[in-house]
Amino acid sequence: MVQPHAPQGAPRPAAPGRSRRPLWHWLLLAGVGALGLLVVGVLGIVIAFQLLTRGDPQSTLEDFYVSLESADCELFMDSTTEEYRAATGLTSCPVFEETLGGVSSVDYRVEDRINRQGYAIFEVTETYVDDGEEVEVQLRYFVRRIDGQWDLDGIELVEPGGQPIT
Repeated sequence: MVQPHAPQGAPRPAAPGRSRRPLWHWLLLAGVGALGLLVVGVLGIVIAFQLLTRGDPQSTLEDFYVSLESADCELFMDSTTEEYRAATGLTSCPVFEETLGGVSSVDYRVEDRINRQGYAIFEVTETYVDDGEEVEVQLRYFVRRIDGQWDLDGIELVEPGGQPIT
């Protein structure tokens, strides 16, 4: 039995068992792949941004001192927790400005720093002038990480010969 031949230039039939995919199928697969890469890229950028903007507890401490020296209530509110402000009574800008309006320059140096999970603890020597006399005070600052931001959460006086932070 003789098989008839297809005319020259006519498309050849697909091999048995393997169908030929239309162009839209490949375009759809490429589009889904590109969308997947875009989503992964955006997630990578968001994660990198979060890691790079985590803040630094040391800069929170610096912001706190700058807010006191410059009577910058907004910076004070931004660098402290609500609990700290309630405990110190500095809950609003008018109260802050009335209470700390006369604070002059305060020098400080960080003596020690310990990082804990969600906390950084600083031992600071603070020096200022009170009634013409230089005063030096040892303080312990607790800076807490809340919602991705570091905020001053507490201060305690370190007694001479007191326990070091561990």
